[in-house]
Amino acid sequence: MHENDKIRNILVVDDEENIREFLKAFLEENHFNVTLADDGQKALELIEENLPDLMICDLLLPGEHGIPLIKTVKEKYFIPTIIISSIYERDQVDDFMEEYFVEAFFEKPLNLDLLLEKINSILNDRTV
Repeated sequence: MHENDKIRNILVVDDEENIREFLKAFLEENHFNVTLADDGQKALELIEENLPDLMICDLLLPGEHGIPLIKTVKEKYFIPTIIISSIYERDQVDDFMEEYFVEAFFEKPLNLDLLLEKINSILNDRTV
């Protein structure tokens, strides 16, 4: 990492604590700051406090489903978003992803190498 590279902030939204903690450890090892939320309301509060550079969001969340959360985030903040899911498949959310400019979809269990590659691609395409 170069000395003037900005450390990027990633918000992970998933109701499963083991997945949140696993992603946090993995992403921090790869030089990201990570914030965690276990539901949509908490995610929105955290976004208001500190706008992340990217959000990784599960679709099956307690309370508000991931899709309305992503709609709100994209309409209000336009944060790059990666969907993760063990329930949905890509073709089930293609139309939603296109309409709301969702950058990527990954099925669980996650391929961490591909996830990291996609995160870096998304963040490197954005101006700092």
